[in-house]
Amino acid sequence: MVSFVCNYCQATLKKPKLDQHAQRCYNATFSCIDCNTDFVGDSYRQHTACMTEEQKYKNKMAAKNTKKPAATPAAVVPKSTVDQLKEKQSQVASDVAPTETTTKKRKHEKSDESTASPKEEKKSKEEKKSKDKSAKGQAASSWDDSELSATPAGALTNAITFVCENEPGVAFADLKKKCVKMVTKHPKCTFSKSDVKDEFAAAVLAALSEGNVTLAKC
Repeated sequence: MVSFVCNYCQATLKKPKLDQHAQRCYNATFSCIDCNTDFVGDSYRQHTACMTEEQKYKNKMAAKNTKKPAATPAAVVPKSTVDQLKEKQSQVASDVAPTETTTKKRKHEKSDESTASPKEEKKSKEEKKSKDKSAKGQAASSWDDSELSATPAGALTNAITFVCENEPGVAFADLKKKCVKMVTKHPKCTFSKSDVKDEFAAAVLAALSEGNVTLAKC
């Protein structure tokens, strides 16, 4: 017997119960489960026969048989010994070519260096030395908020010079407090406060010997 499904409430029903269900389910429309045919109104009453199980099975088997067969991979043809030797020769040639280019470039650079006169080389060396000296002297004798000397004495000397230049005639006690605070509060300070205090006297003597520092009497 043909079976139907209600498209509104999804109930599965035999044909004799469709009229009764249509009275209860107001928006009901029906579809045949076997052939998936949709029926409008009471047209389902004329659907008395449908495909058999044997027909459904044959249709499924026919659909499977119509699938395209999987493509077989192309057969790999082995390369001859001559072809393999040619490939190796081309690889060796490609590896050698960049090496030769690099060697020629290095020789060219060396020849350019050798063409420079001794006077020019001496002059460039002296300029480089003078730049290094000025940079070192500037780093050692000036206070920098982003850089700090590697020793407590060096850091204190720079701090003392900085304070005395900005506050001429500063008292010794005030100078000590300010310089110790500047060094210990520096973001790159790794010294203990006691080490900085112990090195203060030596740092003051070093700053006084340079002649850039004057202190007021306490």
